[in-house]
Amino acid sequence: MLLSIITPYYKTLKEIKRLAKVLEPQLDDSIEWIIVDDGCNEKQLNKLKAKVIHLKENSGGASIPRNIGLDNARGKYIGFIDSDDLITPDYIDKIKNKLQKEPDILYLSWESKKHNIIIKIIPPKWNCSVWCRVIKKDIIGNVRFEPKLKIAEDYVFIKQLHPIISSSIKKPIYIYNIERKGSLTRR
Repeated sequence: MLLSIITPYYKTLKEIKRLAKVLEPQLDDSIEWIIVDDGCNEKQLNKLKAKVIHLKENSGGASIPRNIGLDNARGKYIGFIDSDDLITPDYIDKIKNKLQKEPDILYLSWESKKHNIIIKIIPPKWNCSVWCRVIKKDIIGNVRFEPKLKIAEDYVFIKQLHPIISSSIKKPIYIYNIERKGSLTRR
């Protein structure tokens, strides 16, 4: 298994179905998509081309679902896609092409309605989101997201990693949904 993509899910059925329409055609035997349903018991997720893990209770943030995803991931590399975001139709091809050089971390350029972030070498210091990175599982090791943190858990997680070899994709392939009402970031 080359790549495990982890998606924490909480009440974003319309958005994750939109994501699935773009992601599912890109999946093959070397890619697994893990969705961790954070206490919603959303049965429609079971129809998606993903391994779905249903948590009995809501954890209140993305940390616990991401940790459960990490504990179940079989890929050599780990990527993250938030359930309300999107990717481009060439997302997987671009990543697989760059992973042939076996970097410790791969930085993904991204866009939103307000930003167009091109990562030439490393992301700006303010951009510590995990969804703009693909990380070698060996680099992650036993590092996990802090369950008590409901926001900025990415920052603490990323700061514990020590990659040596990095690469980047200069074309935006991740589309961050900055405007969804009810998201943890907006709250």
